[in-house]
Amino acid sequence: MTEKHHGLVRAAGSMSVMTMLSRIAGYFRDNLQADILGAANSSDAFIIAYRIPNMLRRLLAEGALTSAFVPTFARYVKGEDRRAAWRLAASVLYVLTAILAAIVALGVLFSPWVVRMLAWGFGELPEKFDLTVSLNRLMFPYIFFISLAALATGILNSFDVFALTAFTPVLLNLAIIGSALALRHRFPDPAYGFAIGVIVGGFLQLAVQVPSLVRLGMDFRLPRPLDRQGLREIGRLFLPRLFGVGITQVNLVIDSQFATSLRSGSVSFLYYAIRVTELTLGVFAISLSTVILPTLSRATAERDRALVVDTLQTAMRLLVFVTVPATVGLIVLRWPIIHVLFERGRFTAEDTTFTAGALAFYAIGLLPYAAVNVQAAAFYAHRDTRTPVKVGILTFFLHLGLNFALRGPMGHNGIALSTSLSALADSALLAWLLRRRAGEYLDRGVLISTGRTLAASTVMAAGLLMAGSVVPIQALHGTVAKAGVLGALIAGGGGIFLLVSYLLGGEEVRLLRAFFVRTRA
Repeated sequence: MTEKHHGLVRAAGSMSVMTMLSRIAGYFRDNLQADILGAANSSDAFIIAYRIPNMLRRLLAEGALTSAFVPTFARYVKGEDRRAAWRLAASVLYVLTAILAAIVALGVLFSPWVVRMLAWGFGELPEKFDLTVSLNRLMFPYIFFISLAALATGILNSFDVFALTAFTPVLLNLAIIGSALALRHRFPDPAYGFAIGVIVGGFLQLAVQVPSLVRLGMDFRLPRPLDRQGLREIGRLFLPRLFGVGITQVNLVIDSQFATSLRSGSVSFLYYAIRVTELTLGVFAISLSTVILPTLSRATAERDRALVVDTLQTAMRLLVFVTVPATVGLIVLRWPIIHVLFERGRFTAEDTTFTAGALAFYAIGLLPYAAVNVQAAAFYAHRDTRTPVKVGILTFFLHLGLNFALRGPMGHNGIALSTSLSALADSALLAWLLRRRAGEYLDRGVLISTGRTLAASTVMAAGLLMAGSVVPIQALHGTVAKAGVLGALIAGGGGIFLLVSYLLGGEEVRLLRAFFVRTRA
């Protein structure tokens, strides 16, 4: 593989290290949440209340704004007119600030209606509904801080600064942990401590990025006049992307709505399962999709079609190499993973069983979901935000229909399976359309690499099943012993996969090895 491939993996790798720290901190946060709030009313209320501003964050900032802003800003930077680039950034900053202030005010005012709309099942439980509204009002200003932090992240990523931006979620998790522990006994419900931590964490995520923006030369003064042409260009890209991201986020909200009508705790079962799935996605897959957006944007601006196809081929091979064995591992080890990570305090053995079931069905969607992020980034780099929207609309109705069809016979597991099947359809349609737009990136090399990965994953699964039958985790005593065995199973499974892949001649193993060698050097 070429030096460009190594550069791509090094960038994704450095970001992955920071993302791993974030995910580890996120695990301790979720573990604390499971311990203190359990998987019942307090936990369900906090998850729904937090999901609303978090959904707006992904809609307005990290989703639509970033994908519209980065290609435009990258074009300004490529033009080597830094003054114009910083004028555009400042213009977006002030316009976004005004919009966010209005959104926060409206969100706090209309919180009861928003909660009723997004969690209709809580309407029959007045105490649970009131708690959700109070938590939602408390956390709504989070959207203000985190959206501005996302803008800062987009700017820094355009200058190939990834490690710092990937580290900022660690601050959010630490703030939530610290606040929850310090304030758990100071409020009628311990969920308020978690909510205050969300606000503090959002502020810290913004503040930590400001010094880097200053060093790069950003001018924070109000531009006179604003860069109206740049704002209009971003707006044209933003609105379709807003709807495109909105489909994904609406799908998540629909999942929560359906779950609120099921047995108590269903919202929490899905939450903890998806958090484990996100751990796998965030460590490398999402990092890779974040890294390639500026790369593809520059290649598209330079009309380097060969580099676009080459980058997509490398990204897809690496995604398959990472997500397929992760999917197999999550399915095989689903029960011990949830048992070791969460079963303590108010999180019971029954909660473990229900959450493990959801984890298996969410794991099926790992590769499709990761691929969608890369494929969508390729369309955004071409300044095409409409195609992902059209595909998103189709898969939205598919997801809705599957939820209705699967919720009855499968309960919350049906909701998780619906999400994975929708992601699979989304990825397949985008793949077909992207081949027509960018070229044949799913070439013979990608297919051969996929075959090797499937073979190595099958051998890994057999090894894990045999090892699990020899040393059953449920028969052990003590969290440390169970965690040690689970860690050994994961490490052993990963070792089997890498060894078999290497023996089959997988170039991905050598690429990752080259990254670590270069990192140590």
